[in-house]
Amino acid sequence: MNKLFFVLALLSLALAPQAQAQPQAQPQQQQADDAMTAQRARIALERSQAEAAFRADEKACYGKFAVNDCLSAAKARRRELLSDLRREEIALNDAERKRRGAERLRELEERSSAGKQQQQQAEQRAKGPSDQRERDASPAQKAGRAASEGTRAANAAQRQQQAQRTRAEASAARAQDAAQNVKERQQRLAEAQERRASVQRRMAERGKPAAKPLPVPAD
Repeated sequence: MNKLFFVLALLSLALAPQAQAQPQAQPQQQQADDAMTAQRARIALERSQAEAAFRADEKACYGKFAVNDCLSAAKARRRELLSDLRREEIALNDAERKRRGAERLRELEERSSAGKQQQQQAEQRAKGPSDQRERDASPAQKAGRAASEGTRAANAAQRQQQAQRTRAEASAARAQDAAQNVKERQQRLAEAQERRASVQRRMAERGKPAAKPLPVPAD
């Protein structure tokens, strides 16, 4: 029992400054942390109470006749209490883990939103001088810029047309070269066939038997 009182005193000392220092308008995250701390303190206290109650029951059991039955009942009560506290502790851990995950996700979203906002502000600052110069420009300057932009567009169109003509000429040249190559291959093939035919004729002529001499006329 002295140990139980010691635990209660420590819990009271630990929670008292937090209760006194807690502001009236506390952020939601701090409130959630305080609630988690209070729940964990309660579970620790009830676990200590369950252990103290079991030790008291265990001591009383040794003065009874059915010691084993009494001890078994005391252990069963302690086991049930500790199991309930363990389930509460698991649920508390799961809730805290989910809350931390949600807070982390919110922080990432806030950072992403802040980054996008900074980027937009930077783009607006970079665009501002250009817009201001456009507003401050005289009609002659605006006309000159428009003419310059028109000239650049015309030059770009002309370059594109020239590139198209160049590609067309190159394609026609490649087609002409291909046709010439086909013609030359056909010519070389015909010449090769003619040479083979000539060789075959000469070989055939060599293989013919010699002509018989004409008979000598009788006197």
